[in-house]
Amino acid sequence: MIKPVIGIVGKPSMESDMWHYMEICDDIRYALIKNGALAVGILPTDKKNYFKYDDDLDNFSLSNDEIQDLENLIEKFDGIILQGGLVSNKYEEEIAEICIKKDIPIIGICAGFNNLIRALGGKVYRSDNTFHNQFGSKIAHEVDIFEDSKLFSILKAKKLLVNSIHNYVAKEEDIKGYKIVAKCPVDNTVEAIELEKKRFVMGIKWHPELMDNMNSIFEEFVKECSNKYE
Repeated sequence: MIKPVIGIVGKPSMESDMWHYMEICDDIRYALIKNGALAVGILPTDKKNYFKYDDDLDNFSLSNDEIQDLENLIEKFDGIILQGGLVSNKYEEEIAEICIKKDIPIIGICAGFNNLIRALGGKVYRSDNTFHNQFGSKIAHEVDIFEDSKLFSILKAKKLLVNSIHNYVAKEEDIKGYKIVAKCPVDNTVEAIELEKKRFVMGIKWHPELMDNMNSIFEEFVKECSNKYE
């Protein structure tokens, strides 16, 4: 049996006067491995060495050659995961665009959710409300999952308790192209999105890799990424 190769997009984690580092979340790596995939880290193709916050994202762009290199790289994978983290970079948004254009399965988690939204011209906003940024808490709040969604068909639940570790939120009116499939009932913020007529495009605001009852998301994703080998 051929195992699908799924890329986890690296993010800047630390910089000093001497070194710059990229990181991969090992919880995501393990979630893919235990569900039968091969996990590979993806490094950006741009030549800049920068570490920036989401508010600065629009001030950077990739050259045409860098985007072409990125597209050539992404086409080699059976699926892609955009992971969470403190920062977002332009190459993550570009990877989301490439996956959507090429119909390559992709999941965006937390910051990855933001970059999926940006890839289709939408916006996310910084929020100082600690309700959505409960670092260290295994459970933060409830989400309502809409029944006419892939997410519901996977999790088989209309309501779930989730973690919440982020300071950017999405408003329904600023999301373009996506179907909204989950919301927080407390303040109506968007918690999950999907793109219809694609194999598997899903953005999730919480961190399913940190929750034992969310393994079916990764299981179904790996299954979809395996389809071309059947």
